[in-house]
Amino acid sequence: MVAFFDPGDDAVTTPPAIVPARSWKMDDATKAWVLAGHDALNQAVLLRQVDEAEGTRLPHYYLTFQDRGGGYYEIEYGLMKGSGIGKPV
Repeated sequence: MVAFFDPGDDAVTTPPAIVPARSWKMDDATKAWVLAGHDALNQAVLLRQVDEAEGTRLPHYYLTFQDRGGGYYEIEYGLMKGSGIGKPV
């Protein structure tokens, strides 16, 4: 479990079963912020991406959208880490 949270150790990329879901799961307030201003189609796509990432317990991933010029959100431990226009770098 310690290796999962150690930023200097990238050997463990999937949280062990003993890690609480709040460590990698996005809360409702963050989901609402991610969805704000997007059309219904992109909201559905974003929610599907969140469900897929959380289903595999990813601690770090990108959400992409096509409306508003296209862009991405960078998510880490269920929190918004960054965002941008275009493709993630």
